[in-house]
Amino acid sequence: PSNSNTSGSVGGKTGSPTDGASCSQCHYAGTGIGATITSNIPVSGYIPGNLYTITININDPASNKFGFEITSEETNFGSAKKGTFFVTNSTETKLINNNTAITHKVAGVNGINNSKTWSFDWEAPGFSSSTGSITFYAALISANGDGQNTGDTYHTAPLVINESSTNIT
Repeated sequence: PSNSNTSGSVGGKTGSPTDGASCSQCHYAGTGIGATITSNIPVSGYIPGNLYTITININDPASNKFGFEITSEETNFGSAKKGTFFVTNSTETKLINNNTAITHKVAGVNGINNSKTWSFDWEAPGFSSSTGSITFYAALISANGDGQNTGDTYHTAPLVINESSTNIT
């Protein structure tokens, strides 16, 4: 049967400790190393309550169809979802998993030159939470588009961001 999710992840498939699952359960023909997460969060760390842009990129020389789901959690194991995601390209991305993650939409699966990039905003947890380190967990797929899990490559791209230790008065 077809397991294709061109309209996005069903949710909870980021590979994070809290989600406990990834998209490799429906799409899998090997593991790739072509995914990255980048942000404009300073090296000194995020400032609670500030808004940042998060960008995911995937490259696979064998594909021009891609998908993803990303979430953010406290870095300690078994932790809570932290931060708030905001869709900045509603044509290609949407919120999923009770608004604790972002995934692709049908219009957001087509890559160019074997690559695809998605961006969105993320608001760091507020001052009252004293969250500490945050890990972004992303599960990405490069797909052959045949509607089956065969021929699809699973990529993962965690990114750890520390909370700024700067005292703000």
